[in-house]
Amino acid sequence: GSSMSGASAQPVPAAEIDLNGASREQFKLNAIEVASFLHQVQAQSWDVNETTAMEKPNPVVQSPGLQRRTGSGTVYPSATPFLENSNVGICMLLPPMLEQGAVVLDLQQFFWRCPLDTCLTCVRWGDQTRGEPRKKKAAALAAEKTRSGNKFDHCCFVSMSLPNGFQHVSVKVFKTGRLQTAGCRDGGMSLTACKVVAAAFARIASDGQPTPLFQYGPLWRGVTTPQYLQQLSLDAPIHVRLEKESILGVFDLGFKERGFNVDMAQLRALLSHPDNSDRVCKVHVPKTDAKEKVKRFQGLGVYVNKDCLEGASNNVFVNIFPTGKCTVTAASTHGVANQVAEVISRLIIDCFVQCRKKDMAAGSATKKARRR
Repeated sequence: GSSMSGASAQPVPAAEIDLNGASREQFKLNAIEVASFLHQVQAQSWDVNETTAMEKPNPVVQSPGLQRRTGSGTVYPSATPFLENSNVGICMLLPPMLEQGAVVLDLQQFFWRCPLDTCLTCVRWGDQTRGEPRKKKAAALAAEKTRSGNKFDHCCFVSMSLPNGFQHVSVKVFKTGRLQTAGCRDGGMSLTACKVVAAAFARIASDGQPTPLFQYGPLWRGVTTPQYLQQLSLDAPIHVRLEKESILGVFDLGFKERGFNVDMAQLRALLSHPDNSDRVCKVHVPKTDAKEKVKRFQGLGVYVNKDCLEGASNNVFVNIFPTGKCTVTAASTHGVANQVAEVISRLIIDCFVQCRKKDMAAGSATKKARRR
């Protein structure tokens, strides 16, 4: 008993305490990045859904001889291919072999030394701004004022203009050397935006100032030299790579174009049926928003089970609108997004057939009543 109490009373080495503290700090930085990523996906999903809800259905492509028909001769709806129109990407500037937390970025140095030009137009850190910030809507400004002042001290915001009219692209630069994009159309554009930031790191390393952008972190193991830290910035354009992306986009079920409205109540019942639990793990009905929008703009949310999607790392959310338009949120690859579109299309065909049977039965009952 006394030996155990004596063992527990032994002091913990200072190096171990520092390592534990460093691990906790790294965990905190990772948590901030994940929260930021999810927030950005949610924000861009809102934009995609709001736009899609107002759009008219796509024209149906006529394919004589290849169209499926019901017993009454009605042509089955045919879905359009998935089209990506928004992307949130995560890129990394540091070499892949470098342990996470071995070096950290000095955000203050980056903020003051980041070169601004016709491409890189603005950089923000905390409540400080350099360059010309993009004008925001009144609602966005009001929301930003309610946020805590130190929330953004863990990253810098870099605003830029890219070719082909994309003037509202932004990249968050985190202490860990990770970058997160917003306002990009696809993964290629996310990587392009991050390459612009990586080039800025190389330019800063050659600006003649002796202080490196990167500093050795508490998890660094090895000899410390300022030359190595400078080289990390110079090599950023070589090492920058896309590590993860969240793909958002749309497809059209072709339901409404066939002359039928989507019965959202029946669709919800179909998707919630136990027979579909292998494909649909949750059905979500959104609450009416504060603006009391017309009900036909209210979509039905579906979480498609990742187990029925090859290569999926998470369940994928799909919003189905009465027009037949669908939005896909947080697909990890184009392949996964296309699989999601196929799963939903097949389920909608089931709903379509059931609606047609219901209509045919009602019509038959009406005719019989008239004959009587």
